[in-house]
Amino acid sequence: MSGVADLLSALRLLLAVALPFALWRGGGLAAGLWVLAAASDYLDGPLARRGRPTRYGGVLDNVADIVFVLGGLATAAWLGLVPWLVPGAVALAVVDYGRASFEASRGMVAPTLARSRVGHLAGVMNYACLGIVCARLAWPGRVAPIVLLISELATVGLNVAAVVCRTIGRTRARPIV
Repeated sequence: MSGVADLLSALRLLLAVALPFALWRGGGLAAGLWVLAAASDYLDGPLARRGRPTRYGGVLDNVADIVFVLGGLATAAWLGLVPWLVPGAVALAVVDYGRASFEASRGMVAPTLARSRVGHLAGVMNYACLGIVCARLAWPGRVAPIVLLISELATVGLNVAAVVCRTIGRTRARPIV
C-alpha cells in the first residue's frame, strides 16, 4: 500500500504545477485541484502505514504538501488574494522544520522537536487557508472576506508559533555553557 501512498503524493506534485495557472485563471478549477490534493493528503498516510512506510515516502509526502500549499499561497499573494505575510510565515516554518529535521536526523536534537502538535495544526491551517482562497475564487461573494482574514491570521499565527515552540525546545535541550 505504500506504493499507492507514494503515487498519491506524486499526484499532489502534479497538482501543484497546475494550481498557479488555475488560481490565475479564477473560477472553480483551483477549488477542484485543492479538493483532489486535500483528499490525496488525507489518504496517503493511512495507506502508507498499512504497508511498509519508507523514508522516501515520508519525504515525498512532506515535499508534495509544501510545494502544493506554499506554491498556491505564493501565487495567491502574487495575485493580491492574500498578503505576502501568509506565504512568508509558511516559508519560515518550512525552513525551520527542515533545519529541525536535519538536526534530529543527526542526533543533535530529539526527533520530537521537528514534529509537533502546533506544527501539525499549522500544516492543517495552511491547507485550509489555501482552500478558502480557492473557494472564494470558485464562488465569489459566497465566502465572507472575514473568513479569509481569520484563516490568514490563523495561518500566520500557527506557523510562527511552530517556529517559536521549536526554538524554545531547542534552547531548553541544549546546556548553557
